[in-house]
Amino acid sequence: MEILEQAQILERKGEDIVHMEIGEPDFATPWSIREAAIKAIREGKTFYTHSLGLLDLRERISQFYLDTRGIDVSPERIIVTNGTSGAFFLLSAVLLDGKKGLIVSDPGYPCYRNFGVLADAPVVSLPVSRESEFEIAPEQLGEIRVKNPMLMICSPSNPTGTVYGKPALEGLYQAVTHKQGIMAVDEIYSGLSYGDDYPSALSVSDEIVVIDGFSKTYAMTGWRLGWTVVPDKLVRSLQTVAQHVFISAPTVAQYAALAAFDAVDDINEMRKTYEVRRDFLFPRLKEIGFELPARPAAAFYVYANIEKWGIDSMEFVERALAEAKVAITPGYDFGSYNAGSHVRFSYATAVERLAEGCRRLEKWTNSL
Repeated sequence: MEILEQAQILERKGEDIVHMEIGEPDFATPWSIREAAIKAIREGKTFYTHSLGLLDLRERISQFYLDTRGIDVSPERIIVTNGTSGAFFLLSAVLLDGKKGLIVSDPGYPCYRNFGVLADAPVVSLPVSRESEFEIAPEQLGEIRVKNPMLMICSPSNPTGTVYGKPALEGLYQAVTHKQGIMAVDEIYSGLSYGDDYPSALSVSDEIVVIDGFSKTYAMTGWRLGWTVVPDKLVRSLQTVAQHVFISAPTVAQYAALAAFDAVDDINEMRKTYEVRRDFLFPRLKEIGFELPARPAAAFYVYANIEKWGIDSMEFVERALAEAKVAITPGYDFGSYNAGSHVRFSYATAVERLAEGCRRLEKWTNSL
């Protein structure tokens, strides 16, 4: 966010900045979803909902898993939350404390660690790299001493676009179970996979917690709506916290989300557009000289190695912004392991702007 704020300061001074740092869809929410919200407002549907979320929406999410994954998920195991962050908060409040730790990957989505800190829980970061395909390996869990841990992974992943295959998920689940812990998988980018479909962790076990939401796939970041699927034994505890902290997720957003699953044409068009952008940006960055792992299988990020230029990633992104007028994200935003040698690019922006950003970066890096 610091780079974004610096970029905004430059823009207010009249500079043209190419944004390749923001992990937010650049599409407006599809009209059918917005119209569903307008209809709900006109009909006065502005009161609290059930603390677990509208039953109609939970049933629709349940049907979504059956239709797209062939997985039967009871609506009673689904909790609609205030964005996926609301789900992370509920899970950390119920499952973490000073003795029950959180395990995350490094690099990985930084907010997971923050929720662990909020719960006063020990946080263990496990290093992942290109050699491990940026995945946590089951044997890494065997080396830690945290008792009753919660393993939190993101698949498809931010910042690397990695997708854990079913054998990998099964291995991690067995390793966590051996430690009397619980496994949680953030699948917020599940609708943005290219080529082969991703395996949901729900296909491995009903005891795995899955988090998903409407922000990325459906371009609904500002609506603040997500959901989590949890084992039966956790529903009441999470619901109790939700009742006291949130009361319920945003009502109008829930009615809007009922239309999201039917916006198939819009969703497919956005996904195709992201794929075109990926297929442009990935080889173009290689041409410039960035060292890249395998082409991202999902999401809208490229995690790139910058060791060639011998500059720490924080200095690299600050200079790229000041000298090339291109905003990108330093590896330090996602952890500490090899953070100084990596940056993340987001292709949640038009191809024309990606092309301009790459043109500027190529000219700039050639001068280093």
